[in-house]
Amino acid sequence: MEEFKIYNHNPPHYYKKNAKYFITGSIYKKRDLLKSNEAKNKLYEYIIISANNFNWVLEDWVILNNHYHLMLESPDNPATLSEMMGNIHRYSAIWINKNVKYDRAYDKVWHNYWDKCLTYERSYFTRLNYIWFNPVKHKLADDAKDYEFGSYFQRFKLKRITLKI
Repeated sequence: MEEFKIYNHNPPHYYKKNAKYFITGSIYKKRDLLKSNEAKNKLYEYIIISANNFNWVLEDWVILNNHYHLMLESPDNPATLSEMMGNIHRYSAIWINKNVKYDRAYDKVWHNYWDKCLTYERSYFTRLNYIWFNPVKHKLADDAKDYEFGSYFQRFKLKRITLKI
């Protein structure tokens, strides 16, 4: 299945089955609503549940204070991407609104998400490197392997996951 879908108020989406997708989700107005370890863990839980429910395979990820990045492999029906992302953002927003103290000047938690279907190897490795080392860029860790809210930590520090290319 391959499909190019155009929306009125969002960027177009290219859907391809069994392809790698790089996704970024951002908190509205870049507020640090994911600053606590508990918030990061809850978002990760919702990502895992939603990916599993829609048959997407989560390969790599990182959660920072106001955004996250994912590397996923699409299922036979990649058009489920928007529904999966809606679930991630809906359930994490409900949790944030109940558990995180913040200025409620804005009525929404998430700004949006951006996805990119990766069609060649160099693009994949560039974005994988970006995911792994994003905590260092944002000064959340001196060394990426010490930042526990990402797949780099799990792969290389805890040796829990093997790299699948």
